[in-house]
Amino acid sequence: MSSENKLHGLAHLLDQPDAEEEVLVVDFDNLSVINAVASNVSEWGFRLTSPDIGELYKNIGIRPKDAAKLFKAHVTSVKGSDAAVVFSKNETSVSDKRREKRNNVSIPVKIADFDGITEISGTIVDAGKNGCRITAKGLTALPEEVLLTMRKFDRAVVAEFAWRNDTSAGLRLLWDRTLEQDDEDGESDDDTDVDSEEQQDA
Repeated sequence: MSSENKLHGLAHLLDQPDAEEEVLVVDFDNLSVINAVASNVSEWGFRLTSPDIGELYKNIGIRPKDAAKLFKAHVTSVKGSDAAVVFSKNETSVSDKRREKRNNVSIPVKIADFDGITEISGTIVDAGKNGCRITAKGLTALPEEVLLTMRKFDRAVVAEFAWRNDTSAGLRLLWDRTLEQDDEDGESDDDTDVDSEEQQDA
């Protein structure tokens, strides 16, 4: 029990209803960061108070003012400017933290190979910053890397399949890849082809 108290960094406030401490709170679901006051610390949890408490969802990290790192906790309820928080007793929140917040959407999209030979129309059904899930027919006919074209974007987005079957797929969005880079690579290949054809004609 004492080791758990040391892990969460609020052991010195344990069972002192009037004791409180300023902490930094990071929300793993939406990446909000707020300042709050921790109080009413018990073996299982504590209270957070902040005018920005409404920005918190479920999975949070707490850093006491003198601590070097965060400890994990879960928001169980929010009322006014107070939140009831429980300490994380297992590692399930690690997977929750890794799973980015996704939004349910319905966005028409065209999925094509870089040469534009195969193009499939589909729908993005959920989307996040780094990935999305799409539904479409014939997805297994496409290569690992594809271009996503949407009306909301003025240029295609490069993506790669994380998983897929014939009617749906998960895609990682490769924001660091640009079409200009791929076009330049393609142009150099074309130049080589032209040179070889000219040599054959000669």
